[in-house]
Amino acid sequence: MRDRGSAGHPAPSRAASAPAIGALLPGTLARLGLAEGIARWRAVVEWDAIVGEALACSTKARRIEGDTLVVETTDMFGMSHFKPGLLKLVRDHIGSELIRDIRLELKRN
Repeated sequence: MRDRGSAGHPAPSRAASAPAIGALLPGTLARLGLAEGIARWRAVVEWDAIVGEALACSTKARRIEGDTLVVETTDMFGMSHFKPGLLKLVRDHIGSELIRDIRLELKRN
């Protein structure tokens, strides 16, 4: 049997009165000082979706160092020409300019 409120109406369910975690998470992350780091890390985690299949075959986002995204590549010369465009793709994808540079590193076998 359902609990009844003071006027004989059903008491609101806990799920109906509690805000969704998705609504609370951004504010909580910002208060903890983690929001920008997570936004930057999305560039690493979502690299393949950002650059597409063709570039993902020859590149791999490895880490964030400050406001720089470090990308491993098999073609340093060719990829150096794409850096401005890659930076724009990353910024558009994460929705901010938290990434200010991309540093290329040669993939070692």
